[in-house]
Amino acid sequence: KGNVDADADADSGSDSDSDATKEDAKASSTSSSTVDQYFKAWNRGDMNEATSLFAQDCVLRDTQYPGAFNGRNEVEAHLANVNECLPSSFQFIIDELVTISSSEAGIREKVGALWHVENGGDDLAFTRGCSFYTTDAKTGLIQSGLEIPEKAPPKSGVLNTISSTFNAEPIRYLPAAMWVAYMVIVFFSDGILPGANALQLEERTWIEVRDLSINFFLVSPLLHLPFSPTVHPMLEGVFNLLLSWAAMFAGFLSDDRKNKPNLLPFGPIVIGMQFLTSAFLLPYLALRSEEKDTGAIVYKEDISGEIQAKVSEWRPLGPFLGTVGTGAIVWALIGRPEFGDFSERYSTFADLMSIDRVGSSFLVDLAIFAMFQGWFIDDDLQRRGVQSDDMVVLRNFAKFVPFFGLATYLSFRPELPSRDEN
Repeated sequence: KGNVDADADADSGSDSDSDATKEDAKASSTSSSTVDQYFKAWNRGDMNEATSLFAQDCVLRDTQYPGAFNGRNEVEAHLANVNECLPSSFQFIIDELVTISSSEAGIREKVGALWHVENGGDDLAFTRGCSFYTTDAKTGLIQSGLEIPEKAPPKSGVLNTISSTFNAEPIRYLPAAMWVAYMVIVFFSDGILPGANALQLEERTWIEVRDLSINFFLVSPLLHLPFSPTVHPMLEGVFNLLLSWAAMFAGFLSDDRKNKPNLLPFGPIVIGMQFLTSAFLLPYLALRSEEKDTGAIVYKEDISGEIQAKVSEWRPLGPFLGTVGTGAIVWALIGRPEFGDFSERYSTFADLMSIDRVGSSFLVDLAIFAMFQGWFIDDDLQRRGVQSDDMVVLRNFAKFVPFFGLATYLSFRPELPSRDEN
């Protein structure tokens, strides 16, 4: 009987060891699976799922940042910020995934990962790294993490980011090339556009710019203010149509958010467009960060700056600027009766454009605005929760009808929600 009991105890111990081994293997499998899911969520751009793999009281350290990210909320904000800065074509590839035994086996498991980044299947230089995670053996959630990306060569980060962004979205070369051509032709060329270049401006040009500025939005001539100068009505019409159109881009200030920073902040760009129009718009289009479809809700409070949020989501913006632009067109056709009927004023306007660099550049700007106003529409609708196959009529009208399409879009698009309302 003693031998039988001993054998039974031995068998029981063996079964217990076997069960423990199975539990350890199961925990290790769960831990490595969690980390694998985390990387896959990154590659899909699904930061909601990536964040859900962390425990509420987690701690994440990234050696590229000075401090730790404590708690799921801080981790979520950090992941969203990093994700917004990376092109969607970047993929994190796990080279090796190892579950490390610890004295806390059965309570916590440690997982190490070696990884690198690819762009369209090609390895990217200086993008290797390693990460270490501690997971809860029962829930599989990540309790702590340490991410150590390879350090890039100094002073080349911005250039590398720009180069990677352009390679991921070659369409960005179009506004970049047009900006170079615009600067050369409008400001520095001789003979392509009429009039003197920016380095040889005549006194007449400065007077024209001053007079147009005084008659901004046609307030001075409509009120018959005594200091209002007399300017060709068609030139005034083109000038005020252009500036009202440029101001409409303020409706897209939600393109620049706390979790979607841009290399060039959009607020100053919109202000600059009131002075140098396409010289500011084109580089922004080339360098703006990508709007990724993560499914996350964008709120008014996410927009960078309280004033920018109010301006961007101000419902009368479209109707007001649309009215100003329409008034500018009417003014060009019938304003200042002393300039004669349409044929006469058009003839004198054409004569003016044959010697006027500033006026000619306004016409170039109108063409550029018509070409690029639709670049913001799809991303703006996506931020507002509109699927790509919804609101097709408004979407296409905004993209392909110059000026009036944009004014209509700003008037009827869905509003961004507010956290206060929720």
